[in-house]
Amino acid sequence: MIKRFEGKVALVTGAGTGIGLATARRLADEGATVVAGIVEKGQAEAVAGWDSLVLDVRLEIDWDRAIAHAEAAHGGLDVLFINAGIHRLGTAEATDQALWDEVMAVNLWGSFLGCKKAIPAIRRRGGGAIVNLSSINALKGVAGMAAYNTSKGGIRAMTMGLALEIIDDGIRVNCVCPGAVDTPIIDGIVAQADDKDAMLRTINARHPIGRMADPEEVAAAIAFLASDDASYMTGLAIPIDGGRSIY
Repeated sequence: MIKRFEGKVALVTGAGTGIGLATARRLADEGATVVAGIVEKGQAEAVAGWDSLVLDVRLEIDWDRAIAHAEAAHGGLDVLFINAGIHRLGTAEATDQALWDEVMAVNLWGSFLGCKKAIPAIRRRGGGAIVNLSSINALKGVAGMAAYNTSKGGIRAMTMGLALEIIDDGIRVNCVCPGAVDTPIIDGIVAQADDKDAMLRTINARHPIGRMADPEEVAAAIAFLASDDASYMTGLAIPIDGGRSIY
């Protein structure tokens, strides 16, 4: 495998599972020194091959600690992938303030806080890349997910604004917008269905390619955006959705 990240330090949040784990593995395979942010200590085994720390993306003190650790232990920070997020169902009428605040705190505030805290560190390295995890829900209307849709749309808008703010620092900011991905989030959605097989068929059928993505397929696109191969790309929201955004 090519080593596009040789000599680079990458911080990945939500690295204990799903897209975060696949991306941490992909970056490491390509030569990066990975700092894996995990949700709780029980995920440490999943990221045992890399440096890891518990990182609650909602907390400024946790971000300060993670960035300081990357600089002190590994010399700096070149790449940030903000993956940590939660998925909650709820129509507009069924969404109360508690649900709304929970989703916004993790998905939108957590993403913004990570970007804010990482920018000075990446600037000190002379530039680098930030990739945020948005969603197909930021590009298309999806019913029954009022708070989640809003949080992911906010990440898309934030990505575009930040890209302009820090373009002169040599820092590129992009986001990816996956469709359904075979992760524990989808497992949870299927588990709530009365007919689990029918729900799984429905999820797969929403994508013209006929199936949901593997986490590794999303990780490949993230690695591209974080690499110098994407040196002329910033402020973009890239669908990784098996054609779902076409219609």
